[in-house]
Amino acid sequence: MRNILSQPLYLILLAAFLAASCTESFEDRCRREAKEYSERECPRMVDTYIRMDSMTYVTAPAGFTYCYTVVGELDNDSLLTTEAIETFRAKLLESVRNDLHLKRYKDKGFVLTYRYNSASTGKVFIEATFGPDDYR
Repeated sequence: MRNILSQPLYLILLAAFLAASCTESFEDRCRREAKEYSERECPRMVDTYIRMDSMTYVTAPAGFTYCYTVVGELDNDSLLTTEAIETFRAKLLESVRNDLHLKRYKDKGFVLTYRYNSASTGKVFIEATFGPDDYR
């Protein structure tokens, strides 16, 4: 009697099963990578006054939310003038447009949200959301 493992059909079916079981949808991959990034990299200080707390994947509409905390001297409501917020949003959008690491997500039309919270009050200082109409 021949060994079943030596049968070509068995090997083809086994290879197909293994390939199918190892595939991961783009959505699942984004969710996993965001979770792994947050676990590995967060919290971390981006600069003297900004701490990155997390990155999460959202499904509807597809995209990422980046959560930051403002600390120290910048954790001050009086600094949030309309002009300062507009300048900050413009610089953030420029950064999104130029970030090559975001290319595959922007190509799929992801929505990117950046939320900055106050360390002292917990309230949202600035929330900026950019979609394909903004960064293309």
